[in-house]
Amino acid sequence: MKKYLLFFSLLFIGSGIYSQPGIKVFGFEQEISPGTVAVDVKDENGNPIKKAANKKNYFIYLSLKQKYNVTPLQVLINGEAFSVEADMAEITPIEHFNNNIPGQPEKTTLVPATTNKVIELKMIGPLQVKKTLALQKLTKKNDVVISYSWKKKVYYAVLKRLKKLDAVLHE
Repeated sequence: MKKYLLFFSLLFIGSGIYSQPGIKVFGFEQEISPGTVAVDVKDENGNPIKKAANKKNYFIYLSLKQKYNVTPLQVLINGEAFSVEADMAEITPIEHFNNNIPGQPEKTTLVPATTNKVIELKMIGPLQVKKTLALQKLTKKNDVVISYSWKKKVYYAVLKRLKKLDAVLHE
């Protein structure tokens, strides 16, 4: 009986050695409204000026234990792939302020206070990615899929739904 207990204890402890690190993903999207264009305004060539399309800002963060060193490779947001640049956050909590109402900024906590390492992912530009079957399944079920390397292997971290921040309104 003791041999079985010892065997299963070692098996349980040993299985954790080869598993991927626990990563928590925080993700937010924010629409940016470019504002309005006056009627009958034309550019220098006499062409009518059209209103610019709405854009989105994405705020994506990874939180993991200090002892892990991971390298983010790419981010897929709603199935669209982006190359990323990773920056270490110096302090937590990470907060975002919305100044749509002058004198009454709204504060939103993006990442709560933690002793973990926090990595901010900045989208650099679109990326062409051949999606494997596993990656296709992940992107269908999740808004955000992050591929990262750890110990020379590629792993994925996911976020089911992006949280929406109040839009930035320009006039």
